[in-house]
Amino acid sequence: MKMKQFRFGISTTVDYTVEIEILFRLFSKYEFQFVSIGADIKHHFFPNKNKFSDLIKMAEDYNLLIDSFHVPFGADYDLANPIEKERLMAVDYVIKFLNFGAEFNIPIGVLHPHHYLKDTKENALSLATESIKRILSNKPENIKIAVENLPDARGSWIADQLFNIFGSNEIGFCYDSSHENMSGEPFHILKKHYSRLMTCHLSDNHGSSDEHLVPGDGNIDWRGVSSYIDKAESFSNILFEVGTGDKLSVPVEDYIKRTAQKAIEIFGDQKSQADNSEFF
Repeated sequence: MKMKQFRFGISTTVDYTVEIEILFRLFSKYEFQFVSIGADIKHHFFPNKNKFSDLIKMAEDYNLLIDSFHVPFGADYDLANPIEKERLMAVDYVIKFLNFGAEFNIPIGVLHPHHYLKDTKENALSLATESIKRILSNKPENIKIAVENLPDARGSWIADQLFNIFGSNEIGFCYDSSHENMSGEPFHILKKHYSRLMTCHLSDNHGSSDEHLVPGDGNIDWRGVSSYIDKAESFSNILFEVGTGDKLSVPVEDYIKRTAQKAIEIFGDQKSQADNSEFF
């Protein structure tokens, strides 16, 4: 029996066509303990503070803690944009979003260090580094940044280099299992940086596209994933990012239920875990 106990969470990305309160109800029904807010601003009401405040209260009503949110990504948030004016605007957008999350005491902001690469990986790394330095100098103190590894070998290389450039007190690691599976040999980035884990985006795929499947529906070695996460001594909040935000081809409740079952199958029963007062 494993000595380490985990808490399980799930992202609202499972299906953006479903109202967020319905998702919260289902997350609670299947005993997820925390939730991460996805990057679709139309789904979670950013930057409407009144509506977002209602969302926070709604999560509490379903006994869910919001432990992280995904900073929007895309051309407007590209921290490696080679066009300086657009890159600096992206930095300002990210800082604005981090301020918004911090105002509601959400502890972690998940960040893409680049979008679709428009330049060499070396130049993208240099620009992303400058952007993150600027963000770190201007972000609120009560929010932490978790940098996500992105798909293909270039994305893994950039994330790897960023973890070498910045200390663990500056940025953490948001491990995306599907992205790594599209980017090279199994666990090539997880085995190097598991000690930096701050959060994770766990889902499955077959190695060629970002399918965001329920674990076990693709070809990822989940025993291997679990073995590295077990080694991260201070890390215990397992977050699943299944579904792509699009309308699922199966009932959303079935998808959430199967994810909850796989969480226990892979990482063990969470019944004996500490209560939420010791969550962070």
